[in-house]
Amino acid sequence: MASDIETRLRKYRHEFEKCLKDPSIVSHLLAKSVITDVDASRIKNLYIDKESVKASQELLDAVFTSEAPGKWKSFVDSLESAEYPYLKELLSYQNRYDAFSSSRAQKILGLFTPYLEQIICAHEFVSELRSRGVINAADKELILKTYETKGDIYSTMVLLDRMQCRKSPQDWYYEFLDLLMMKKCEHIVKEMEPDFIENPSSFMPKLDRGEGFKDSNDLGAPQSLTMRQDSHLTSTEYQNDSLQTNLKEFNIKPNVTKSLPVDIYRRANRKPGKTDEQDNPEKVDDDDDDEDSMGSDYDNTSVEAEALGSNTAAPFKLRKYQLELAENAVLGRNTIICAETGSGKTWVALHIVQQHLQNARNGQRKVVFMARTGALIKQQSDRFKTYLPQFQTRLITGEDDQSRMLNMFLENYDILCFTPQILVNNLEDNVIKSLSEFSLLILDECHHTRGDGPYSTLMRKYLVEKSKTKKEMPQVVGLTASIGVGKSRTDQESVDYILRVCSCLDVRIISTVERNFKELKKHVSIPDEETIQLVKQKDDPCKHFILTAMEETEDMLQDNSLMQPDMIDLMDTQPRDRESQEYNKWTVDVMRAALLKVDDYDVSRDISSCAKYLNIYNSALEVNKLLLSRDVIKYLAEKHRLEGENKDKLTEMEKKLFKNLQNVQKTINVKGKNTENPNVRILSDTLRKMLDDKGDDSRAMVFVKARATCRSLAAFLDRDLQSSGVKASPLYGKENRGGDDGMTESQQTEILDKFRSGFFKVLVCTSVGNEGIDVPDCNIVLSYEYSGDEITKIQMKGRARKKKATTITMGSDKVVEQEMINTYKAAMMYRAMNTVKQLDPKFINMKVNAFQSEETHKYRFKAEVEKLKKGRKSDEDYAILCGRCNTFACYVSDVRQLGHDHIVIDKDFADKITRKEHKKPKTYDGLHKKYKMYCKKCPIDWGIIGLRDGLDCMILKIINFKFRNLRTHGVSTYKKWIDVPCAVPEIKLEDLPRLLGPEET
Repeated sequence: MASDIETRLRKYRHEFEKCLKDPSIVSHLLAKSVITDVDASRIKNLYIDKESVKASQELLDAVFTSEAPGKWKSFVDSLESAEYPYLKELLSYQNRYDAFSSSRAQKILGLFTPYLEQIICAHEFVSELRSRGVINAADKELILKTYETKGDIYSTMVLLDRMQCRKSPQDWYYEFLDLLMMKKCEHIVKEMEPDFIENPSSFMPKLDRGEGFKDSNDLGAPQSLTMRQDSHLTSTEYQNDSLQTNLKEFNIKPNVTKSLPVDIYRRANRKPGKTDEQDNPEKVDDDDDDEDSMGSDYDNTSVEAEALGSNTAAPFKLRKYQLELAENAVLGRNTIICAETGSGKTWVALHIVQQHLQNARNGQRKVVFMARTGALIKQQSDRFKTYLPQFQTRLITGEDDQSRMLNMFLENYDILCFTPQILVNNLEDNVIKSLSEFSLLILDECHHTRGDGPYSTLMRKYLVEKSKTKKEMPQVVGLTASIGVGKSRTDQESVDYILRVCSCLDVRIISTVERNFKELKKHVSIPDEETIQLVKQKDDPCKHFILTAMEETEDMLQDNSLMQPDMIDLMDTQPRDRESQEYNKWTVDVMRAALLKVDDYDVSRDISSCAKYLNIYNSALEVNKLLLSRDVIKYLAEKHRLEGENKDKLTEMEKKLFKNLQNVQKTINVKGKNTENPNVRILSDTLRKMLDDKGDDSRAMVFVKARATCRSLAAFLDRDLQSSGVKASPLYGKENRGGDDGMTESQQTEILDKFRSGFFKVLVCTSVGNEGIDVPDCNIVLSYEYSGDEITKIQMKGRARKKKATTITMGSDKVVEQEMINTYKAAMMYRAMNTVKQLDPKFINMKVNAFQSEETHKYRFKAEVEKLKKGRKSDEDYAILCGRCNTFACYVSDVRQLGHDHIVIDKDFADKITRKEHKKPKTYDGLHKKYKMYCKKCPIDWGIIGLRDGLDCMILKIINFKFRNLRTHGVSTYKKWIDVPCAVPEIKLEDLPRLLGPEET
């Protein structure tokens, strides 16, 4: 009740006075009419005068004396909007405030503050503290501004002050200690909290509590977390217990070790005294091969082909557990269908679509099915055409010109299949006016809705539109094998994470198998798990040659950087471990700093070039650890092909770096090429033996981290396994990354088809193979120094579909440890899912509504920021310079926006580039992208050249340029054109002849 809120506010007033550091909450309270204009003006002036304690005192006095109706609800909402979760929690009936712990954290920090101010750099901590929610965006901006104007000590003072305001002391204290450890400041933590080093989990905040606010109208009453009373065994319970068991049994030995099978579906929540037989009287016979293939997405290939040829519907009949999964969706409810890979979720989706379209009563129905890759969406499109020929299905790919004209398909098609980015583009271009034009949205691998990808953007648009319109919004159905838990550390945080996923999809019900669980268990096989530790090479000449080259390159870098004041601090942070990911990141930071902070263009280029070579040597060490020396030579040659083709464009420093690279390659070729890497041999021998033991119809998938490793390992295995009649192929993504061309959708589809048919027995994949690839004969999955999160673990295991399959983790100590963490987090996910399914529906609805309010607020804020950016474009002009050699390219005033492309209209621009045939020319947005263009003075990629009616359209690649303000001479870089602070006029295709054509005489 309101009186309870007031009582708690008076009780914890000292905390509020200490934490309310910025005036943002004043604006929120004024907007809700809790305080007057006069009060707001007076209090804001106090904040401006840096009297935050006095300002917070007067703010609270104004709230106490306010007579506004519903002021306490408005006050709590304002705390949330102003990003004070700790203060909001203090007002709940059941908060975590612990006077002793809070006082202790604050006293220890106060004791060490003088020491911390002298030795830590605030600007190196702000981004991580922001991502952890310890500070907000305004805090981060203030800290960085203080750093720019007053330096390290003052900015650290602000950081230590602000980080105590947003989260509870237990929260921010743990996060700060953990961050100190991450930043290699263990010596500080050892002085502050020596126990943290040995047992950091004991410092984690305890979050096993219920939500403190019952609903929006009664903020004082306690909320009962009523649990459903049905206690029968569920699939998530089985999964949870089995993963907990597997964690305990995860026994790592130096050689090949075999762990007990990860029986995800066994023993969970077993009642006291019951045995396996009592829990499961109907034992499943492993040799009972069911001819019905409804659990596979690709078993019925021949049936589909025959049906497509005859234009008749292929028959399909769902199993009982699949019908159970479809129940909520068939009833028209928004739901997430969560079931194991191999359970046939896309068959369930087929049934849902059929029922949705057949039972249409009023008006037409339009179904959208989305998947994240073109290859997978094509497979589902073919399935709809095969099994639902009575409905019109249209596949739309990003390579189609029509992909930005979805409206032209609405009248004639019932089912549209495309990737989510296509729908986002059409909504942003206003081609699709409203999502209400569709009646059903199905999102495959819907766990990707959390984050900033296309699914996330799409569903935020959905939620915003739903909050504004009275039109009926489409039903939403998500499909996934693993919702995930993100960065959750406790069961309660995991429950909140899953509810946040639900909120993004506008879902209140998760559909899993419960009644027909025994049938599901019969049709989904659980692979055995093995672990192989990488062997550390005692004699590794290739590594020695690379490290020697790195030392020489570092000396060159130091010589160029020491005379640059803005580079010295960054150079001092160089990581010692040249093989680490931290070292790789440091080289990227050096390249960026040289670009922005070094005024002398020649020195800037040389520093950046040194850092680039160090980055490539760092990656070469990774290739060397996993592959053969010939692969290292090939990798180094591929990365610098352009350098060799453009020697005349190199500076003296770059020529020396290039010659050193050639010497490394020659030395490795002469002295190191016969060095055998034991790890790649162990991998090949393991595959050979397992393929032989498991039979001719076996398939193996090998997962690696990098594309270079993917291609090289596939080539090695294809050669090495040839004597066994085994062919191998790489499979990786379609995006071009850092000059590394991706695969086309047709290439991916062809490789997958050949893998299913048995032409390829081994597929070496990057992360693109984690999701959606269902090959019934795949019975070997091996991760080679590759690990992700709990979702990756579940998805990769799901690729091993056949009975008596095996998954193998082959990696270093770090990778093996990460797999242990993933196993634990997967178990935590299953527990959380089971908890969510038993929560009171009213409580779920309340939480989902609250989370949706946050999501829509963030989206609207982001939209407003982008609108302001467009509205506040400066009239000032900028020079666009080459990001590597500083060659003048053009002015921003010479650029025009055509759709999503930015084209140079300055006719002299063509003299500043060289062009080469595009390896993968394609046509979209009315332009035929035929050439790549490069800077004439250095080998950097400037973008592509599109052809339209004989005209060359020079399309800039913004990330490879920097922008210099003509008035201030300040230099900046941008990743998106919307962030460029001056306006770029928009044009249409019909404007091109006037702007790019020959001048009339």
